[in-house]
Amino acid sequence: MSLIEECSNISLRVQKLEALLNGRLPNQHPVWPDVMNEYKSRTAGQRGEKSLYFHLSMLLDSKYQIYHGIRLQYRGYYFQIDFLVLCTAFALVLEVKNRSGELKFEKEFNQSTCKKNGQEERIKNPVLQAKLQARKLRGWLKDHNIEIPIPYLFVNCNDKTLILSDPQNEQITSHICNSEVLIEKIDQIANYYKIDKLDAKELRKLKRLLLSKHTPENPDILKQFNLSPNEILTGVKCPISNFLPVNYQYGTWRCPKCNMKSKTAHIPAINDHFLLIKPTITNAELRAFLHIDSIRITGKILVSMNLPFTGKFRDRVYFFQK
Repeated sequence: MSLIEECSNISLRVQKLEALLNGRLPNQHPVWPDVMNEYKSRTAGQRGEKSLYFHLSMLLDSKYQIYHGIRLQYRGYYFQIDFLVLCTAFALVLEVKNRSGELKFEKEFNQSTCKKNGQEERIKNPVLQAKLQARKLRGWLKDHNIEIPIPYLFVNCNDKTLILSDPQNEQITSHICNSEVLIEKIDQIANYYKIDKLDAKELRKLKRLLLSKHTPENPDILKQFNLSPNEILTGVKCPISNFLPVNYQYGTWRCPKCNMKSKTAHIPAINDHFLLIKPTITNAELRAFLHIDSIRITGKILVSMNLPFTGKFRDRVYFFQK
């Protein structure tokens, strides 16, 4: 089976959306539907990308390197590739979608539409998205004195999606495939690009370069939805009833709704603070977020979590640790 370098895992964006939806944003808040819609879209996309692992595992690991979610900076901006399939002869860019319904590609204006439940809307053309990512990667590699062919594909991983296009629109259709024929498509590409552009040593060097330059996305989710920190609900949430906030008594978190008792219910709350508010926290900020008055108790909590920190005593600042 081919080794896939997992560069994305569960993205920080999705983790932050989950934190908002799981108790930190009131259900009645005006932006709740927008947050939920983005969360559904992002998680559907991630499920689609994960489903591609099975197909890509059929590639010979001695020939290919596979990167999932590699994110690089080019000319001051970042671009992220769903999957990059790399070998000595070419670097294949895969743009993966998990859309349901009917996808239609029109030759005129190079536009695409999605029809679902009788409603049709224009969407970003995933073939052109893949082409753009390939172009950025080509420029990025050139900046590092590497030149290699970079073909690209839009891969549909939803087996219920119907793809329609003008048969004469080869400029688009030749760059589209369903996930079940991806390996066959890669074999065709390999048969076309037969001349090695890199040797084994150069390929290993490129791998180190890609992984060292990979920069995971860390979006400001509050800014995206025009939220202020004051709108985020604070306190420790009950892991059983989701009641917020539960009470801290004699070293134990107790839920007034279901009588749950926990010694560690504060850990998800602190993670939510790191995800939504900022990646650092002080003792005073923790007391306010957990609704605890005692500086000694919050000090013990921080020490127990083994977080990296700077400063001494009351001036200490603790940092988010993945």
